[in-house]
Amino acid sequence: MSTEPTPPTTAATAPTAPTTAPTAPAAPPEPKAEPNALATALSTGWEQFTKGELISYRAMAVTLVVAAVVGTTIYITRSNFKVESGRWTEFDGLSGSASVSSLEEFAKKNPDTVQARLAEVETARALLGPEGIERFSLTDPARRKEAIDNVEKARDSFLKLADAYKDDPIMKAVCLRGAAKGEAALVGMPKDGAPDQYRGDPAKAAEYLDKLAEAVPDTEWSKDAKKLAESLRSNPRQVIDLQDRAYAMPKPIDPGLAPKSPIDNPFGAGLPGLPGGP
Repeated sequence: MSTEPTPPTTAATAPTAPTTAPTAPAAPPEPKAEPNALATALSTGWEQFTKGELISYRAMAVTLVVAAVVGTTIYITRSNFKVESGRWTEFDGLSGSASVSSLEEFAKKNPDTVQARLAEVETARALLGPEGIERFSLTDPARRKEAIDNVEKARDSFLKLADAYKDDPIMKAVCLRGAAKGEAALVGMPKDGAPDQYRGDPAKAAEYLDKLAEAVPDTEWSKDAKKLAESLRSNPRQVIDLQDRAYAMPKPIDPGLAPKSPIDNPFGAGLPGLPGGP
């Protein structure tokens, strides 16, 4: 056994301490996200579409045009629905209580619409009845002449409306009824400046009644119209004379003493089977 002493450790031979901290092991790489199959398909499809690889450019153009038309149609339809609803609301507020001027203004503001045409019917009704026939007994010459003029306007308006409603039998009959009533009311009413000529003609009133009967055959209204037309044709001179005598009276006629003719109140309050007319 050796007894030699161990040499002392010097700075040169002493172990060196590490100068930096040990490096931590690197984290494993994160797995890459799998691509979304739907997104990939859509992206690829759109690229192919825009490049003309999926369908031809001509077919692409047609498809885009069709899509634009459909979208525009939906937008216009929704917009038109709002406008149409507004028209009906406004018209409902006028019906039954509006003045002739208000109805005429509404019709001018909404030309070529269903509501405007109905407003024209309401205008003609007002001119024929409240603003016309119901004022024939007025003693004021100016107001009476205005009433007569209103009936003429109503008759002419109803004739135009009857043609406008040629595809609607009910409304056509309503308008022909108004025209016939206006024509009959003017029988025996002398024209301005021509006292031997009359504003109304029994033959024309009968003609309008015949057209009414044709418009709505097999109805009570049609039957009554035919009977009245026949009575107007049977003795038109008597009809004119009776109406002439009635209109020549200077003051309102007592209903119990008024001369009667086949066209006195020719349609009453309305005929069964159809809505009440003007």
